[in-house]
Order: sequence, then structure tokens, then C-alpha cells
Amino acid sequence: MTGRGLFGWRFKNKTPLWFKVIVTLLMADAVAHFVLFSTVSTWALSAPDDTHPYRVPFRDGNIYFVQWWLGKFLDAWWIAPLLLAVLIVLLVRSRDQLERAF
Repeated sequence: MTGRGLFGWRFKNKTPLWFKVIVTLLMADAVAHFVLFSTVSTWALSAPDDTHPYRVPFRDGNIYFVQWWLGKFLDAWWIAPLLLAVLIVLLVRSRDQLERAF
């Protein structure tokens, strides 16, 4: 007897590589955002300089400045919804490879 898959669904054959890659990217994005946002006060600057021009405001009123590329990543709220939408589209397109796990 096999265990139940996520939400009671599983792939009939081997789990496709695209599924593993997208789920890994979703988890990595979530962990990276969580770690960066929870530790920003320890490594970011409170005043801008030449290498830290990007402004990252927080709800508590604190404003930190980081490198431009890191600021773009921290402001990229759309990464996880986009990956989730791609995952859903691919799951719908390959629904013939899915089966209920009982």
C-alpha cells in the first residue's frame, strides 16, 4: 500500500523533472525572501551610499538600503505567484498523467 500524495494526487509514472524544478524554485524563493527579510536589519545600511542605493521600506517605519540587484529581488513579489501559475498550467496540461492516491 502506498502513502497518499500531496492533496491526494500523484503521478502515474515517475514524477516529471519540471515538477521537481518548479517546486524547488518555489521553496528556494520562499526561504530566500524569509531569511533576507528577517535578517535585513543586521546587514543592510540605514543610509544610502554608492553601493547601496536601493531603498527597502518596512511597515514599522524603518528604511534600509541595499544593493540594487538585491533590492529588485526583495521587491519581486511576483516570482512565487508566477511559478505557482506555471505549475498549475503544467499540471492541467498533464492531467492525464495524474491519478487519485487512495
